[in-house]
Amino acid sequence: MQGIVNFFTGHVRLEVECAYPERFMNLCAQNDISFWDLMRVDEVTIQVTMTMRNYRKLGPLLGNLGAQMGQLKWAGAPVYLRRFRGRYVLLAGLIATLAATWIMSLYIWDIRIEGNENIPAAVILHALDDAGVGIGTFGPSIDAEFLRHRMLLELADLSWITVNINGSRATVIVRERVHPPTMFPEGVATAVYATRSGIVDQVLVWDGMPLVAVGDTVVMGQDLVSGRMESLAQGTRFVRADAEIFARTWHALSMSMPLEFVEKVYTGEVSTKRILFFGRNRINLFFDSGISHITYDKIVNQSDFVLPGGIVLPIRLERRTYTVYEAVVTRLDETTAALFLQARLLEQLRERIGPHGQVLSTEFEVEVGNGIVTVHLRAECREQIASVRRLREDEMVIAAPITEESR
Repeated sequence: MQGIVNFFTGHVRLEVECAYPERFMNLCAQNDISFWDLMRVDEVTIQVTMTMRNYRKLGPLLGNLGAQMGQLKWAGAPVYLRRFRGRYVLLAGLIATLAATWIMSLYIWDIRIEGNENIPAAVILHALDDAGVGIGTFGPSIDAEFLRHRMLLELADLSWITVNINGSRATVIVRERVHPPTMFPEGVATAVYATRSGIVDQVLVWDGMPLVAVGDTVVMGQDLVSGRMESLAQGTRFVRADAEIFARTWHALSMSMPLEFVEKVYTGEVSTKRILFFGRNRINLFFDSGISHITYDKIVNQSDFVLPGGIVLPIRLERRTYTVYEAVVTRLDETTAALFLQARLLEQLRERIGPHGQVLSTEFEVEVGNGIVTVHLRAECREQIASVRRLREDEMVIAAPITEESR
């Protein structure tokens, strides 16, 4: 940052010849004259760099030292602008260019989305456009508070959003809403039911009336623990049933793939095309308009033009690299294909039974026909099958007590 300040204020490289150069440095320190890039040429000569303001301040003070000072180099914006004396057209053009650059930097020419995982960037950009923020929007006119409330109302899956504007670039940082699991308030009666069919292997009941025991066969949707408790002392009462029920379950999965597939074989031919963007307009920096090959991979690299201070200009250079390849038909042997499908089926099975489930045994069956390999998986697992539901109104009806009159 100090280097930028020195450039705009201007600086000069000096050579000072003095019998005692240390006295020169003490003189600068006593009069608050700063310098940098000190270099000793010989015993009586040193070179330093200082701002033009300090150079003017130093001149009258050297008479007491008997030192001689010479200017080696002038640099900075004042020196550069001095060249335009008498060249009013060039000076006006320079001022107009700087003014146009500054004005253009006040408009939004690039929007970047950060923090989204499940919500597509195109959906967020469309919502921003509906809220009045898009390419070409005047940056200072954006009301960040209004935009935040508008976006949160339109996109229910967002929990937080902010827009940082740096020059002509708007960076939209979002946080997606994490939906909590289904929770029931305290005092609400619930029951535990089976999410999968199987044979009960372990029963851990924290509250409620267990309806099954180890060794029982259950089907999906069947109640495992009831929230309705009956006792002679308290009669009928309803509780929040909670339990973990582990069961042996059986799964059948299948997956297929062809033995012949297309593989990319790169030829080594690479071509590069550059495009210069001014806002929404583009200038092709190449002569040929098409790609001579049909099959290729395209890699796009973008470079923004940034002024000192981090101001992003609405100018972007895009480099597109095309790597040519040939589509070659490759045949896979049956054993390799079967092993690949088996690994994929096991991954799918582990995702289905969850992190706490166990695979007890597996059996694979391979079928080959018409150039397609099919693998069938039959597996026995142990998994937690209990889930909680709210009791229905008809399940919470308390029967009237039997009296002599009712008989």
